[in-house]
Amino acid sequence: MSLNPFNTLTGRLVLVTVLAVIISYAAAFLLYANERGAALRRAAESNVAERVAYTAERLRYTPREQRAVVAEQSRDFRIRYSIGAAPAVEQNAMAGAAARIAQGISERLPDLETRVEARTVEEPSRRWRGRRRGLDNRFDESPRSEAPLVRLTRATISVRLDEDVWLNAYARLPGPRPAPFSLLLGAVVSIFVVGVGAALVSRQIGRPLADLARAATALGSGQTNVTTPVRGPEDVRRASSAFNAMAERLGRQLTRQRQMLWALSHDLRTPITALKLRAELIEDEAARQRLLAPIEEMERLTEQALALARAGASQEQRTTVDLAEIARTLCGELQDIGVNVRADAPQPVMAECRPSEIARALRNLAENAAKYAGGGVMQVYRSQAGEAVVEVVDDGPGVSPEQLSKLATPFFRANEARSEANGAGLGLAIAQAIADSHGGRLEIANRAPHGLSAKLVLPA
Repeated sequence: MSLNPFNTLTGRLVLVTVLAVIISYAAAFLLYANERGAALRRAAESNVAERVAYTAERLRYTPREQRAVVAEQSRDFRIRYSIGAAPAVEQNAMAGAAARIAQGISERLPDLETRVEARTVEEPSRRWRGRRRGLDNRFDESPRSEAPLVRLTRATISVRLDEDVWLNAYARLPGPRPAPFSLLLGAVVSIFVVGVGAALVSRQIGRPLADLARAATALGSGQTNVTTPVRGPEDVRRASSAFNAMAERLGRQLTRQRQMLWALSHDLRTPITALKLRAELIEDEAARQRLLAPIEEMERLTEQALALARAGASQEQRTTVDLAEIARTLCGELQDIGVNVRADAPQPVMAECRPSEIARALRNLAENAAKYAGGGVMQVYRSQAGEAVVEVVDDGPGVSPEQLSKLATPFFRANEARSEANGAGLGLAIAQAIADSHGGRLEIANRAPHGLSAKLVLPA
């Protein structure tokens, strides 16, 4: 099972929702910052243009000998004035803040020549007061050099008052300002609230879907009494109800099929036993053997059909066992009766299963390798994904690629590709049914350069 939370419905819904909120807030912040900053700069530029125009208009009608004094007295927080014979701006700028300030002054004083230059600089903040507590429990201002740098616009404005008299003004305009902390805090709180809400909503959907997935897995493994809780939103409730109805119908059908197969297999035993007894009474040995051979084949077929019907329907409880120990024990028993299969299981591999069914499936794989390839090796190990694997390999001729997918089909035999051995063709089908009932799988593949591999894989 993946531990990545973003592989779940809840994780992805929360991620998408939070990302959408973050992107929307980022776009809103950009728009707000741009509009807010632009509005503040336009207001400051308009204010500077109005103050400079007012001062120039006032000095225009002031006697020449008093203009310098009046200009010095007109100094305010953001603008300094001086009177000179030459302009402080050699060439008028025609773009940005300079152009807007020049246009504002020209609209108020259309008959006076105006030159404006503006540039963005970084200077220590004038509003900053770095303070530290002294021994007398009072605060002292720290040196000015410790003040943080801020971005601002320095504007130099020259307005011709007379032929050889210029009013030069030096103004400081505010630069870009960061978004208020309250807005950032509100964005963080909103993202948190939306994330929690998305998690709660997705949980209302994800939990019923997880229950539905577990029930579907159980149904696929052959269980017949499978139901899933009906809860969650209306759409999910309808899906759960439909699944429960389907599972009930499939369970009834599967139970009827198993009961019918059990009944047929059981009922066939009586006439087969009677035929076998009558065949034993025949005095001609050759005729008796010819008659007993098909009767024994029918008996094996009946037993295997009954085993196939029981596969996955056992009442045996699941328990955690060592598959390597099962493999070693099984191979020892098979070797005692002449089946050439050895175990290669040096390390313990623990798995939760029904031991008797797993042993039956492994016996079928081992007998299949011995029958068609003369022998095999049963290997037990754990895959890279953590699954428990029991693999039976042989050095036989293998099978044609187009027949690999059919080997686990009931009553299918690929004798022409392997040997002329007889069989009912149910051994691999039984192993497949047992693997399915454990939530695992049976993998069959050809080996290079020859041979066959049959893997019984159980989930971690």
